[in-house]
Amino acid sequence: MSTFGSDFQLTNFPFQIPSTLPSFADDYLLQFSPDTLFPSKLSSQLSEIMTELVDTSKSMGLGSTGTLNALDFMELSTLLGVSNISASISAFFHSLHWHLPVVHFPTFDPGNISNPLLLSIFLSGTTYTIPLDGGALPSGLFDVAEEYIFRKIADLSTLASPKDQSHLLSTVQLLQSALIIEMLQFGQDNMQTRRRIRIVRHPCLVSTIRSLGIFQLKRGTAPTVCDERTWRNLVAEEVCIRIACWVFLADGFLTVCFKNNPSISVFEMDCHFPWSAGLWEAENASSFSKIAMSHSTELPLPPLKDVVTQLLETPTSNDPIPWGLSVSVEHLLILIYAINSLAFQARAGLLRYLSLDRIRCASGNWKRIWDSVIGLLNKDQLLHLGYPKHAQELWWLLNATLDATGRSDVSLRYMDNTATDDLGNLNEFIQWCHQSAP
Repeated sequence: MSTFGSDFQLTNFPFQIPSTLPSFADDYLLQFSPDTLFPSKLSSQLSEIMTELVDTSKSMGLGSTGTLNALDFMELSTLLGVSNISASISAFFHSLHWHLPVVHFPTFDPGNISNPLLLSIFLSGTTYTIPLDGGALPSGLFDVAEEYIFRKIADLSTLASPKDQSHLLSTVQLLQSALIIEMLQFGQDNMQTRRRIRIVRHPCLVSTIRSLGIFQLKRGTAPTVCDERTWRNLVAEEVCIRIACWVFLADGFLTVCFKNNPSISVFEMDCHFPWSAGLWEAENASSFSKIAMSHSTELPLPPLKDVVTQLLETPTSNDPIPWGLSVSVEHLLILIYAINSLAFQARAGLLRYLSLDRIRCASGNWKRIWDSVIGLLNKDQLLHLGYPKHAQELWWLLNATLDATGRSDVSLRYMDNTATDDLGNLNEFIQWCHQSAP
């Protein structure tokens, strides 16, 4: 695998990016034996990760409390072996990646990746695969991995902005790994784990990203025809924007599902929107350039906070919103979470200047754009939208909460302002909506 070579200058945030790497097609990794694909460096790296996990588990007191045992190096070595790497990475990019696309698949280099990101991707893949060597997931492994990654996040938040190129790259990869492990832990369906993520981990990640200025990150140039080096520079910039946007989505998820007071204000999201899926998934500079050219006549989207402001302030009518056709389903997912977040805060009395009528206006404008965008997609595309295909369901939920607000005959726990770690409140509200629908 190639080493990192060329430099990339982002506003106060430069870091290195890969120079020449092959694109990975489906099942590309599985064509090679592990020894051919991965150098001994990776084997040493896995050993280092296992040692760090064992040390972390001991420092957490596992084994002394009588609940879970400390991790065992030999047990981990069966699972975290080079023979399982290719299957786990492939599983990650075929599963969680579609819902959390913050790692760039075409330029992903498994031979040159930080320990935290390698671990988080590996664990993501193991949740969807059976280890080739028959190793089982040790009890508490995900909790230890979470602790291991977030200790590094906490250390990062105490440091001054890194200047060294390699440290800047590792910073970005650490943020990616924290977001991945956060989402993985929510999938464990454990209330204690959810509470820890909601109260401790997620605010720590948000605070760190905020301190790095990523919520205000804007592109130096719009997607355009470019050479290989320029494309990789644009990709590096896009990765940071996606980190900001998908952490914002995670924040909205906590608000919608668990009534968690937002950790991120919609109006501090002064970054640009992420690229549409087509640009993000382009395999090389040539493919990227062709897609960029086909969208060259579209109006550029304003930053996220400005788009939300326009949705709130534009009267709902049949007049098209100027940049409406430039919006993708990924953008609409972000926007409906933003409006849901504002609705929760307005309902809780945290945004007294923002009336529910303005939120209804934003909701109506959102739906008009959604209908126009979906109308341009064919049936096959609709089946492969991933997480964004649920955006309209979030719109229905938003309208249901607006309709229920202030009604004296509604006494549902989901409509109060108390945070919870139980999805039962949301389920109860949805059942009520179903039963009370005309």
